[in-house]
Amino acid sequence: MPVGMTDSQMEILYSRTESATWLDGPAEVLRKRVGRLADSPIGAVLHGAPVGHPLHPALVTVPIGAWTAAGVFDALRQPEAARRLIGLGLLATPPTVLAGWVDWVHTDTVQRRVGLIHAAVNGAGAALMALSYLRRRRSPGPGPGAVTRSAAGAATRSAAGAVTLSVAGTVLIGLGGMLGGHLAYSLGANVRPPEVPNAPVYDPVLADSPDGTA
Repeated sequence: MPVGMTDSQMEILYSRTESATWLDGPAEVLRKRVGRLADSPIGAVLHGAPVGHPLHPALVTVPIGAWTAAGVFDALRQPEAARRLIGLGLLATPPTVLAGWVDWVHTDTVQRRVGLIHAAVNGAGAALMALSYLRRRRSPGPGPGAVTRSAAGAATRSAAGAVTLSVAGTVLIGLGGMLGGHLAYSLGANVRPPEVPNAPVYDPVLADSPDGTA
């Protein structure tokens, strides 16, 4: 749960995303377009056909893990390691996003609403991470000779801004993850009930019997 949010506030958030009927029109347009990818052989792979379950939940651990670790290295004052981890997360983002969109096609109306907001929040978080990465790359490093006070101050401000961007991105990614968890575990998106081999056939007569016998 995001810091500062109560259970009731989270329930309100979930309820509002589920009831966002204004998204139904754009969702239908997107569903038709993304459906072309989902119906292709590549779409089948992205949906996890070779492994028997969606790939998106597994793929998403790479950018989330890399960006979370980047925050740790920022706290340890190791900006180069943090920059490389942010770059790793950005490299893992395109296949993760594509797999998520393919999964989204196979959802119902309410799930598609939540899925669109989930994608928008995560997209904003990833964009902030990309801005942070670019700022880190352009941040002036210590050059040869004496470093002026103004140059040192500019480098410090640039580094602080890059860290702020990545922290904000991490917060949004966390919120998007909460919506993704709600989508999968509460709404059951792309979740099939397990098939139990040799399970007894449901019998309404036995079900109504107090001791389970006719």
